[in-house]
Amino acid sequence: MIYYFVNHLIAIYEYRLFIFVKSFTTISLMSAFTALKNILLVLLKSILFVLLSLLLIFAYFYLTAPVYRFNEPKPFSGNYLINPYEQADSGHWRKYNFQVQSKAWYGLTDGRRNSNMLIDSMYHLLSYDYVATSDYQKINQHRSDESIFIPTYEHGYNFRKTHQVCIGANSVLWRDYFFSQNLGHKQHVIDELRDDCSIIALAHPLLLGGYTVNDMKYLSNYDLIEVLNNLRVSTAHWDTALSNGHRVYILANDDAHDVSNSNEVGRRFTMINSASLDKEEIITALKSGNAYGFDFYRVDDEEWSAKIKRSASVPHLIKASLDGNSYTVELSKPFHKLFFIGQHGNVLDEAEHWHTASYEVRETDPYVRVEVLFYDSSVMFLNPITRSTTGHPEQQSLAWIDTQKTLIFRVVSLSIVVFLLGLAWRFVAFKRKTTG
Repeated sequence: MIYYFVNHLIAIYEYRLFIFVKSFTTISLMSAFTALKNILLVLLKSILFVLLSLLLIFAYFYLTAPVYRFNEPKPFSGNYLINPYEQADSGHWRKYNFQVQSKAWYGLTDGRRNSNMLIDSMYHLLSYDYVATSDYQKINQHRSDESIFIPTYEHGYNFRKTHQVCIGANSVLWRDYFFSQNLGHKQHVIDELRDDCSIIALAHPLLLGGYTVNDMKYLSNYDLIEVLNNLRVSTAHWDTALSNGHRVYILANDDAHDVSNSNEVGRRFTMINSASLDKEEIITALKSGNAYGFDFYRVDDEEWSAKIKRSASVPHLIKASLDGNSYTVELSKPFHKLFFIGQHGNVLDEAEHWHTASYEVRETDPYVRVEVLFYDSSVMFLNPITRSTTGHPEQQSLAWIDTQKTLIFRVVSLSIVVFLLGLAWRFVAFKRKTTG
């Protein structure tokens, strides 16, 4: 419908412009100015119509939003330890990226320089196994005829960039809260996305304060946090979520908008442990935490040949295993420092200048995750081992809709809208009467 509306407007402007140009040869200069004035009036009315329509849509979303309440979170507890790397095979690491924009929406969004073929070519040079293009509000169908295709898009068009990366998406959700978002609005969008996305990742939490650290205490029903994104590292958000009992895992992406720029590509990526590149296997591994994020040290304006060479020798995880309460991590290359990190992001222990390290998990540790700093300043971020009361990775859900307050909010909102419309109607009627 929007497509035909825009084409109709273009046809009107072309006709008006034709009359305007023709007027120079057939009528007076004054008539030409009149024609130009008519064109500008049509343009102005069209812009106002579009803006008013958008405002009405945004207002509808806000006025029909449910009122959420949130229970207080509880840290991980129990006698069982959940290790996401229990089934990992060191020979099956796959290099993935789920955030890169291509030319979409007639080039209006940031990514207009990137074609699908260019994206594939640049990432192939850097030894990626697959790149999922995450256009804004659009599922890119490139390679959709292949079994490795994972439909992905970036949801959100709001002012504060409170976005979500939707992986394994069936359709695009258009509902969003364009202006300010409270905790309930953010939870509502996540819940609305749940039915049509296999995996929901909170995108770049640190960007423009889209998600506050305090939000992470209460938000639930999502799977991943984009901890590593371009120049932003959101470990404080991740540790807050984990410290409050939310078993959510890491996602690391370039979020590149110009893949010809070596500063934007191959910087941050997700390594997924899977025997194949089949879509369902990748999604299962990613959702269960059998993956890790990697922050590949950026050399500013690095020559592509040098970056390709460095990318071919990135260290990888050999094992992250539990033997009772003893947690052992082994890497393919020696590290400079390795940190065991626990509740509230506190460093529990560290090791230096070796390729393996162990930590004895204490009863007071709700979770333990690992960061590995290599000699070239690259950093590996492992997913956490977490406590459980059942031996299964259960999820904590804190949000619930207060139906009574939702009803009250909607009735009051509707009453205000009706009152304002009544005032507007009376004002218009009064103006017509006084000018008529």
